[in-house]
Amino acid sequence: MVKIILLLAIAMLIAGTYNALTLPAKIEIYRIVFLHIPSAITSYIAFTVSFIYSISFLRSGSLEKDAIASTSARFGFIMIIIAFLSGAIWAKETWGAYFTWYEIREVIVLLMIFIYAIYFSIRNLVEEKARISALYLIIAYITVPISYISGFFAPLHPRPFEAGFSMEWRLNLILMLMAFALLYASYMLIEKKKIDQKAHKA
Repeated sequence: MVKIILLLAIAMLIAGTYNALTLPAKIEIYRIVFLHIPSAITSYIAFTVSFIYSISFLRSGSLEKDAIASTSARFGFIMIIIAFLSGAIWAKETWGAYFTWYEIREVIVLLMIFIYAIYFSIRNLVEEKARISALYLIIAYITVPISYISGFFAPLHPRPFEAGFSMEWRLNLILMLMAFALLYASYMLIEKKKIDQKAHKA
């Protein structure tokens, strides 16, 4: 099952990437949207899962749920870095600078990266890492809705759903979103199997 999901994700990613490079574009740099938006949304999904499983861990005390929360946060962290870097490239071509302090969306996403980076430090340094890191993930999650909402107030960043993409672009963006979501799902299923195996050995 996992292999099928992974192969499907890879196939969709290849098709979506090909479309991203070949579809007609009014502005070439806009092609990066097919990487930027899916990675950002997938990071939100992954952080939401880590948030839910952190709450579940605090209620149940199950270390498996703590491991799932940490695993999901790890994937989300990678995705938010990709979103930030691709956004910076887009910003450079559009606004003339990779990063601008008065662009609230960029500032908040950078803050998210630092906050979740601290989370992984906590897991490596603190003895009671499960409980403390779960509490930290719950608090850190507030940056996710703030990041999304900030898009409506950012002076330079396009408003959500505002971009005037053609139907071909919209369909390919959906394809890439599905590809990223399936990559996340396959990653979590693979890691869940490892977590289960460790639990049985313990």
